[in-house]
Amino acid sequence: MAQLIKINQCISRYQLNFLGYANRYPWLKKRRQAEWKLRQQGALADIAEESHGFDDWLFAKQLLWASRTAEAYSPYPDQLLQTVWLRRMLKGINDVSFLMYQPVLLTKSGPVQLDSILLMNDRICCIHPLLGAAGDVFQPMEQRRWQQITNGARQTLVNPLIALRRTKAVISAFLRNQGMAELHVQGMVYAPQAYIEKVPAESEIVFVDRRNEREWFQRADQHSLLLKREQVACAEALLNASETFAEPRTS
Repeated sequence: MAQLIKINQCISRYQLNFLGYANRYPWLKKRRQAEWKLRQQGALADIAEESHGFDDWLFAKQLLWASRTAEAYSPYPDQLLQTVWLRRMLKGINDVSFLMYQPVLLTKSGPVQLDSILLMNDRICCIHPLLGAAGDVFQPMEQRRWQQITNGARQTLVNPLIALRRTKAVISAFLRNQGMAELHVQGMVYAPQAYIEKVPAESEIVFVDRRNEREWFQRADQHSLLLKREQVACAEALLNASETFAEPRTS
C-alpha cells in the first residue's frame, strides 16, 4: 500500500522527517497486520472482511499522518473517506511509492493547484481521475470537451488532458529548477470504475480504466522495493515547496 504523504494544503508529518516516516511506515504496517491477524484467529471472521477492516485502519492512519503533527493539525476534506479512486490507487501500489493528493505547489508565479502526484522509484506519475459510476464511458468530443455516458445519457465535461498537461508541465519545470531533470514525468487519466474510449495516442500519458487497471498495477509492482536517492530528494523538494496551512494543537 503506497504512502499518502500530502493532502491538499494540510500539514504532514512527512514534511518534518520524510525519510524517517517513509521507513517507519512499512515496519508499522507489517507489525500491525501481524497483530490484526492474531486478534482475528479463533473468530469466525471472513478473510475478505478481515482484510477490509485492516485496510480501513491503515487508511485512517495515513490520513492522520498526512494531516497531524505533534504540534499542529489541518482539517482534511470529509469526502476523502469516500474517495474510491484514491484508496484503490494506494492499495494497488507498493509501500515505497508516495502519493500527494491534489497539492498546491508554490512557484515563482504563485501557488498552483495540481492534480495528484504519485512518486515511484522509476518515474513520477501525475494522476487525473475520472469520477463515474460503474460501467460509465468517457470519450473525447473535441479539443476542450469530453463526454460521459451513463446508461445512454450524455453529459459534457472539460477535457481532463488540459489539467493533466498543466500539472505535468509544472512538475517538469520544478524538477529542472531543482537539478532533477533526469526524473521521468508521466501523466495518467484514471477511471477505475469506468471505461475510457477513443482517446488520442499520447506518448507521455497513459489511460487506465477498469479493463487494464490490474495490468497497470502488476507492472508497477515489478519495480524495486528499495527507496532510491533521487526519489527521496524529489519527495522532500516537493513537500518543502507545497503550500501548507495548519492550526496549533491545544491538547
